Amino acid sequence: MKIRDKYPQLQDEQYVRTMVTRSVYGSMRLEAQSVPMARIEELYAEVRNERQATQSTIARTTVF
Repeated sequence: MKIRDKYPQLQDEQYVRTMVTRSVYGSMRLEAQSVPMARIEELYAEVRNERQATQSTIARTTVF
């Protein structure tokens, strides 16, 4: 069984974004490195966009 089958909420982009940003924010606070939540959300969006661009480039160059 795949993790996405076991936890269907992982297919909800909003849920995943909230889970990741809160986790990073909490970890940074525990290490006394306060980072604004807005900055963490910006970084998440940048990484997500970069990853999507990379995946679309790979998909275009892959021949089936």
